[in-house]
Amino acid sequence: MALSGFKIIDADGHVTEPASLYSTHIDPKFRAAADALLSRLGAGNLGIVPALYPKWRTAERPLGEANEVPGLGKLPSGRNHPLASPAGGYDPAERIRDMDKEGIDVAVCFATVATSVCAADDPAMEAALARAYNRWVGEYCGAFPARIKAVGIVPQRAMDRCAAEVAYLAREPWAVGIMTFGNLDGMLPDHPYFDPLYRAAQDADLPICFHGGTDRPPFAPGREDVGNNMFMMHLTGHVWHQMRVMAAAVGGGLFERYPTLRLGFFEGGISWVPWWAERMDGHYKHFARHTPHLTRKPSEHMRGERCFFTFDPDEAMLPEAMRLIGVSRLMWASDYPHFDAEFPDAAEIVVNNPRLSADEKRAILAANALRFFRKIAA
Repeated sequence: MALSGFKIIDADGHVTEPASLYSTHIDPKFRAAADALLSRLGAGNLGIVPALYPKWRTAERPLGEANEVPGLGKLPSGRNHPLASPAGGYDPAERIRDMDKEGIDVAVCFATVATSVCAADDPAMEAALARAYNRWVGEYCGAFPARIKAVGIVPQRAMDRCAAEVAYLAREPWAVGIMTFGNLDGMLPDHPYFDPLYRAAQDADLPICFHGGTDRPPFAPGREDVGNNMFMMHLTGHVWHQMRVMAAAVGGGLFERYPTLRLGFFEGGISWVPWWAERMDGHYKHFARHTPHLTRKPSEHMRGERCFFTFDPDEAMLPEAMRLIGVSRLMWASDYPHFDAEFPDAAEIVVNNPRLSADEKRAILAANALRFFRKIAA
């Protein structure tokens, strides 16, 4: 396709998976339990979250007001972008039509709510729910296998089941990476508990994709401190999450401990990352004894060959941040079909940015994603 002569790879779009998939695609021996779970709230896109986490809050208190406003809703313009196909997140043919509008050659799809299956207490049930999602998204990709890929999810509550799911994903042609929040029950990504995931991912040559979410398990930091207000939750959730995960992953020596593992940090923007790298360097200087596995400045890893970031196409400071972190570290992402995506102009904004050179555009629109998601080119 090539928009204005540039190949375009969307490194972070989304599906809007229906909750019903946990019944239709689950191992038959878990179907009755899945049906019972989903019967609490029906089969809407977000249904799995309150079904697994009944204490889910409304986020409906307007700032400046004392009380919630029932029915205010979490998202101001609905779940998806008003100009995108209503079905694009779950109908691959509709997605392809929107990809053609945006000029996207290949899309890498992330789950919207499926990683919240970690809220299931039973490890066997969590693993079954994760496999059900992976089966469903595999079918979604399979309709257009050359143009739609996805990042699979893995169960978190039993690491043997997690490693088994990585092995499954390694065999699937659509699966180009592994999505994780990078936190579970107070454990951050540096924790040795997660080592089986990293070993399995490294052996499979699948990158780890740290990707947060807004107000859903396993919850971004500060959720209880932002006043039950969606403006505050959405404003802070992704960035605070990425700050925490980035510091723990780099400071915890994941790059040292897993010498070929690639790590990506998704949907947090890029403008703040150079500042965070500098701040981490300063703390490493004074607190090295608290990071015993880290053998070099955090910023050196963050500018290294195995660390990648996505950016928002309309970030005013993109050129400055890109040159501080390194052109080869950044990947373009649409966030399609979510309400805050820049559809249908997300790629065109970058293509038309007069402060970026043609070589820089080629790198951040496709070449870097091909180095991170190696199975796309396979």
